[in-house]
Amino acid sequence: MQHFQWSNLFGLGRGHTVLAAAFVAALGAQPAISETISLGAPIPLTGYLAADGATMEQAIRLAVDELNANGGVLGEQVDVVTFDIGDLTPDKLSAAAANLIEREGVSVLINGYGGMGPDIPAFCPYGIPYIHNDAVSSVIDLAERMRCSAIFNASDVDVNYGRAIFEQFVDTGYSFESKRLAIVHGDYEWDIEVAKGMTEAAEAAGWEVVFTEEVPYDTVEWTGILSKIRATEPALVHLEALDPAVATTFISQFKDNPAGNALVSVGYMGATPGLDDVIAQGNAEGVLAFTLNAHLEDEEGRAFEQKWRDAYGAEPPVSLAAAVYDMVNMWAAAVEKVGDASDYAAVADAIREMNYDGIAGIYAFNDRNFINTGSDTQPAQLFQVQDGKRVRLIVGEEKVGEIASPSWSK
Repeated sequence: MQHFQWSNLFGLGRGHTVLAAAFVAALGAQPAISETISLGAPIPLTGYLAADGATMEQAIRLAVDELNANGGVLGEQVDVVTFDIGDLTPDKLSAAAANLIEREGVSVLINGYGGMGPDIPAFCPYGIPYIHNDAVSSVIDLAERMRCSAIFNASDVDVNYGRAIFEQFVDTGYSFESKRLAIVHGDYEWDIEVAKGMTEAAEAAGWEVVFTEEVPYDTVEWTGILSKIRATEPALVHLEALDPAVATTFISQFKDNPAGNALVSVGYMGATPGLDDVIAQGNAEGVLAFTLNAHLEDEEGRAFEQKWRDAYGAEPPVSLAAAVYDMVNMWAAAVEKVGDASDYAAVADAIREMNYDGIAGIYAFNDRNFINTGSDTQPAQLFQVQDGKRVRLIVGEEKVGEIASPSWSK
């Protein structure tokens, strides 16, 4: 292979090579003229998580369009650069880092969730702010081991999620036929840890966990599992699996042959766009859902709903939309405070210290760079599908709705 020589570029002899290199270095040292600040969005735009990815992109663009309409950030327009991370594999995340950070020169990375593990080693070494919602405990551990001071998980973690879900079931005041809980969960870390947290909270409240089963993500036939669940006579059945197809088939087959009058919950998945069609078709009546990432029903929350309707002609999704919208505005507020989008360490410090007041709650990061759920930070929200819509039942510690008897109840 013939090696490139700086002397060739300038038509100079070998003795002038040092001068030529110094000239090029001086050129490189000149400040770049930039009319925009780039925001990187590594999001799943294809694959089984594409519905969530579409929500992430819409939320990012809505927030950025508002910022730009109001003068941008530090007087510069913000440019959104997306990268499809598909099925969230390590190679996709490495490619996202190379494209967004090295090639596009983005100043921040924002998504609803970006790999739940592979994104940390992909993005951490660059030191730029990465705001996400992976919410898996091991991601927090990994970021700490790698000393990733600019990475922020914008909600609570899986096991706490599970505890909060069960506590909100109890807070509804619903008269369950017994204190018997059945749990089915996927084989991913999120599912396992949510089930663990839910079990702990149930047992602490005097409930008996009468059935627990882990299932692979390609499960679509539930006859055997539902037969086992019915035999345990639970009052509440909970499914936790981050795949719309798993939740959809479970709901359908449960309704055809329910476990008596037991309520059924599909946890976080029930709050995502992945089940919108099932709900719209009337096939999820009575099903419970839960999230930490919904906008609040206050003046700011209603204004957000109207902005989303104006931009996209639809209601904003219950989960992810508000949180991702908040992440963009939180980063922008931090940059304005620091005065330089490229001072990544200072921007990260500003995010950590500011306790940003968003439409989904207060982003008060703890010393491990995630948020402890609570009424004074991010209130957990429990929903039930009623008349084709997700209806709020509990927001934080406040009861705002009543559980309706499920459609399969006798």
